[in-house]
Amino acid sequence: MRQTKPASLAAALATSVLLLSGCAELRAPRPSQPLPTALLPPNVEPLRAAARMAAADFADQGSRLQGRPAETARAVGRLEWLTATLSTDPRYSALPEGVAMSLRAGAAEARANLGMVADTPPAQATAVLTEIARAIDAGATPSFPASVFPAGPERSLQRLQAPGPFPQAGIATGQAAEAIAAADRQGGWKPTTGQSSF
Repeated sequence: MRQTKPASLAAALATSVLLLSGCAELRAPRPSQPLPTALLPPNVEPLRAAARMAAADFADQGSRLQGRPAETARAVGRLEWLTATLSTDPRYSALPEGVAMSLRAGAAEARANLGMVADTPPAQATAVLTEIARAIDAGATPSFPASVFPAGPERSLQRLQAPGPFPQAGIATGQAAEAIAAADRQGGWKPTTGQSSF
């Protein structure tokens, strides 16, 4: 009996360590999305810039994107980053929950319009769309990975050229830009200062 106690104690300690490490993992903030520097102007605060640009991209249901495949790729890439960031980064949890929900619906709409795989990780979607836009701007043939664009290059490029309307993305990006601006005006990030920490 005396020989089993140390073993039992060691097992209990090991279990406790595993449980504590699991709790620490749950408390840790989720990693932020890689910043899409190629999709934003230099020397700007990325969240606010992305929100303003996305609202402009998808205004009037994204009518300005029709016939502009590189701009469409960049716009959807920014939307992917903005959606993932507001959905996962705890720094922005002060925004109304409906903003992130609406953006997720807008991103899903954009993926459907472009024929993208619905569950593509946002960071991958942003990276692929950035490279597609860069290739089109350079006059090169863009690469459409089958894991993201299963319809193939020809059909995928056609969809970028004529993606159709983006009503949900238009609503969602407008809401996001307004919510961020309102939080800035009203001190919604840090009520004592009226200024966000990001």
